[in-house]
Amino acid sequence: MAEKTLKVKGKDDLNKSLFTKNEDVNKNIYGADQMDVIGKSMSAGYGISPETQHDGGALRPESLDRDIKQETWSTQDFTIFNDIARQPSRSTVEKYIVYYDHGKVGHERFQPEVGIGNQTQPSLDQKTVNMKYLAATSQTSMVLQHSNVVADPIAVQEMGAINVLAKTIEWAIFYGDADLTRQEAGQGLQFDGLSKLIDKGNVIDVRGKGISPSLLNKAAVMIGKRGFGTATDAYMPIGIQADFVNKYLGAQRVVLPTQDGMQAGMNVDSFLSTRGRIRLNGSTIMDLDNVLDESKRPSQGAPLAPSVEAEVVLDQGGQFLAEDVVEGDNKHVVVPAEVGKDLKYRVVAVGHNGDSMPSDVISAKPANATDGIKLTITLDALSSEAPEYFAIYRQSLIDDENGDFYLVGRVAGNKLNGNQVEFVDTDDTIAGTADIFVLQNDAQVLNLFEFLPMTKLPLAVVTNATSFSVLWEGSLRLSFPKRVVRIKNVHYATGDDEFKFC
Repeated sequence: MAEKTLKVKGKDDLNKSLFTKNEDVNKNIYGADQMDVIGKSMSAGYGISPETQHDGGALRPESLDRDIKQETWSTQDFTIFNDIARQPSRSTVEKYIVYYDHGKVGHERFQPEVGIGNQTQPSLDQKTVNMKYLAATSQTSMVLQHSNVVADPIAVQEMGAINVLAKTIEWAIFYGDADLTRQEAGQGLQFDGLSKLIDKGNVIDVRGKGISPSLLNKAAVMIGKRGFGTATDAYMPIGIQADFVNKYLGAQRVVLPTQDGMQAGMNVDSFLSTRGRIRLNGSTIMDLDNVLDESKRPSQGAPLAPSVEAEVVLDQGGQFLAEDVVEGDNKHVVVPAEVGKDLKYRVVAVGHNGDSMPSDVISAKPANATDGIKLTITLDALSSEAPEYFAIYRQSLIDDENGDFYLVGRVAGNKLNGNQVEFVDTDDTIAGTADIFVLQNDAQVLNLFEFLPMTKLPLAVVTNATSFSVLWEGSLRLSFPKRVVRIKNVHYATGDDEFKFC
């Protein structure tokens, strides 16, 4: 039978049907001559540069969304930075007086009929706060400022600089340490944070267990009994707050109706302790800098990556976990045992001009819970400057063998002996866990001295670009060290825990 071609009316070849019935192969195929015609058609394409925008693509204008999609943290992620009281300062050194107690009490205050008894007097001390200086500098070319852009480039840089400083201040409120310097201890660039300023007796180490109502009550009682204060706030990573909420999901007996349907789940944003109501503040950024960012590239002038050697040392007062930490009715493992496991470390040299690349991974295996792992850190002789301190990171066993590296210790640059410094890991900090800070957050207890509030300073124009720096100058004051409790080594919510509340 002869081949038949299906055609439409008209003589325009472009309007011909592409389908041809081929009886020899008994199936539909595209006609080769028709495909050749269609292949010559003008099309838009997907090219995004002049080199790839040919023919019809050359007529297509670029369409760029004028909104910038921000995929990182923003002002809504700040917690204690927004809550903390500010106090203006007019001096680079501020002093204040701490009243510890009224004097001796008890049997000494009783006396016979005739007598005046022993002397008594209040116990006072004077504290000093040194102002610290933060800056974020940006530069924008004149050409960019006069170009047709989707957003004001200077405004974008201002927003970034302000957020960078605010994030730095929030982290330092928790973890700042003025001893981390190659100069004299206490004279470092950072101000001391809560983890450094609180009373040493106000630290609760839960060794990998999770948050619980009894734990918050314990912290509230400690603040009331040791500091004669009232806990008002608890600051924690959002994963720990989620773990607290998860513990109450089994107690939810009512599913609430809404306009869009039925709502399950709940949020717990406060806890009524024996010493008053504690507001629960879940943060997405408070411990962000305590996780090693292995993708970050070093800045120009940053120290070179150090080399590290590790060895196990017996009887160092270690606290390595000999057994798994489990929770829930299903005995879910929240923190694996560490004894007998290869513990992997990386070290970063932190300088004024930035961080070095992380060192190569080094590992050691503790055989006993009381062992210590000694790291010998050697500074590269070609480094342009000595680092302010060394940050020691250990890989978490919680997330399997590919877990993140978490900050477990810091050693000041002034501890260098020649070009080496040692650090002994006793598992004081369990990699993969985090902290909760419970405190009385009011202006009498805690505040930021502000020598200079957040300020934009235009810099001299020396090229065809304008520069500015956003500055903040101040420091943290904790007037009542016993009115803050640090709960350390708390595990995050994993989503696998199951609890029953009856």
